[in-house]
Amino acid sequence: MPLQHAYEGRILAVIVPSDLDVASRAAAALHVQGLVLAYRPRGVRLHMASGPASDASLSVVARVRRLCDGLDIALTLVDRPWTPRTAPVQTAAPGTVGA
Repeated sequence: MPLQHAYEGRILAVIVPSDLDVASRAAAALHVQGLVLAYRPRGVRLHMASGPASDASLSVVARVRRLCDGLDIALTLVDRPWTPRTAPVQTAAPGTVGA
């Protein structure tokens, strides 16, 4: 499951689909975790602007929140469309083919 992200200044911005299902929840959470550990940003901004969040999407937000709390990284949840200043990078979740 591909996620788009950008590193703007020291802020990691990630689009998390609000309609994740249980099968893709763990992959999405691990993907965001990998991005946070790779970039070590000052803040993480999660964008969920495509409608009401599913239980699985909220689970991803909770896991990212625990990770950020543990690393003392600020977390912001945004419910509006993403307009990046830099070109977003689309990456595939670990263990998937293509990107």
